[in-house]
Amino acid sequence: MSMSATRAKKVKMATKSCPECDQQVPVACKSCPCGYVFINRKLLKVKHSEKSSPFTEVNSTISLKDLRILFLYEFKLGHSAATASRNINSVFGKGSVSERTIRWWFEKFRSGDLSLKNEPRGRPKSVLNEDQLRAMVEANPKTAIRGLAADLGVSATTISRHLAAIGKVKKLDKWVGNTN
Repeated sequence: MSMSATRAKKVKMATKSCPECDQQVPVACKSCPCGYVFINRKLLKVKHSEKSSPFTEVNSTISLKDLRILFLYEFKLGHSAATASRNINSVFGKGSVSERTIRWWFEKFRSGDLSLKNEPRGRPKSVLNEDQLRAMVEANPKTAIRGLAADLGVSATTISRHLAAIGKVKKLDKWVGNTN
């Protein structure tokens, strides 16, 4: 017998046990000879994520605005976020709302803001005046990014990002307008 044939005999095939008949089935098989079908966990995750988005509507019976009213109701009752989450999920279905979401709303209510509006939480306003940056670069086109960063009190990354935003590129050691 050749050396490769000997090795082939020693290689064990990865198998899984069928929960119905306890038969060992190769891992790559999607079903057992007895008829049991192995569920693909990746497909389960996809199907779970296809559920309605919590930002649009939880399900067909309750809207996000209605949930916020429930958050305020639970807050006024003096319930904890965990209790409120359990109460709402027990009535409207598991996963209707996360405890963390309720905790966020409870913090808002505790601060005295009982408004049910969800304020936008986007990027903070820029600390860098792009007009000032443009003027500095045009006044001295050979200025280095680190020098600009030190003068303006921001990071070099911020300077790079804003130079790209205003269309400035470095060519032959000079900042010029991007003509592309």
